[in-house]
Amino acid sequence: MAKRSLIVMKKKKTRVTRNETFLVNFKYMGDEPVFTKPLDNLDYAKALNWYNTMCDLKECREFLDTYLKNSNRFVEAKRINSVPDSWFNVSAAAISRLLSKGYVIPETGKTFLESKIKMMLSHSTAPVEKRENKTNVISIQDRIREKTQDIIGDIEQAIDSDEKFSLYDWLKGRSIPATYCTSIVNYYAPWLGELLEAYDGKCPQLKEAYSYMTKKQLKERIDFINSLLEDAEKYAGVAKKTRAPRKARPLSKEKILKNFRYQKEDNTFKIASVNPEKIIGAQELWTFNTKYKIVTVFRAIDRGGLQVKRASITGFDPNTSFSKSAGRSAEAIIQKIQSSGKLVLRKLMDEMKTDKVLQERINENTVIMRVV
Repeated sequence: MAKRSLIVMKKKKTRVTRNETFLVNFKYMGDEPVFTKPLDNLDYAKALNWYNTMCDLKECREFLDTYLKNSNRFVEAKRINSVPDSWFNVSAAAISRLLSKGYVIPETGKTFLESKIKMMLSHSTAPVEKRENKTNVISIQDRIREKTQDIIGDIEQAIDSDEKFSLYDWLKGRSIPATYCTSIVNYYAPWLGELLEAYDGKCPQLKEAYSYMTKKQLKERIDFINSLLEDAEKYAGVAKKTRAPRKARPLSKEKILKNFRYQKEDNTFKIASVNPEKIIGAQELWTFNTKYKIVTVFRAIDRGGLQVKRASITGFDPNTSFSKSAGRSAEAIIQKIQSSGKLVLRKLMDEMKTDKVLQERINENTVIMRVV
């Protein structure tokens, strides 16, 4: 009779339920942490470690949903509910729980939360609802803060893609203004400090918070965060040096002529000034001082033409610009200035023999005779 082979039965593993796991963790982790003062980096890391260990995904979703609804962000709350579990960020939910309880956390935590909310919304399967037009005007500071959160959120998403990442190339490829590099450094610098303390092992809380990482992994993370800070600082320095200088906004003619004083009309010689706005950009200007009977001609030094600076004429060629006394022939000279062509005007100054110092400034005794 053939012997029956013995069948070795494997010992059945005892199934550990969530409640049993929770009780085991609770023995070492204790109740949900309570704080009576603003959280420093150590308290902040300890709190995140507790929520990551003690709370399941369903509870984390409830934390974030409550936070968004309390902040009147109902549209975002609805969309995040449709985010797949693989894209839901538990750390962001833990931060939202701390904020919902009214705790004061490090500023980097709020920035991290908003960046992760943006990342989760990008993976939402719910349709985007059109927002109603708001009449409230967003301040420049709020725009910068919102833009900073968007940039850091995009950086975090690029890092999570597991592809080789260079922050310098990323910033350069998107032409990010150097202003935002300071916010990027402020965001990652505290994290680097925590990692360094955890690597040294002198702080029990941080050592426990990063116990899931080996020494080698901590070293690699420290090197990576340090490279982000160096890239941000290098890019900021290069961007500032290569930034094109801001073009000065051209002033209106009204502002240029704000302090320009001239004689609008003279009853003795029966003459009146032309519009002084014509001087700006003109190639030639003729003026007459009614008090001293001095004729002055300004000729532009280049195609840019003559300009006005307060009460003075600028942009003229000192070699071809003159002031001469009209003397007794003042009325005849005035007549020629008003009615003669360019050829006559070129030789007109030669008819006056008495030279005067060039009258660069225009005053209440000066009539603007002609602009060419």
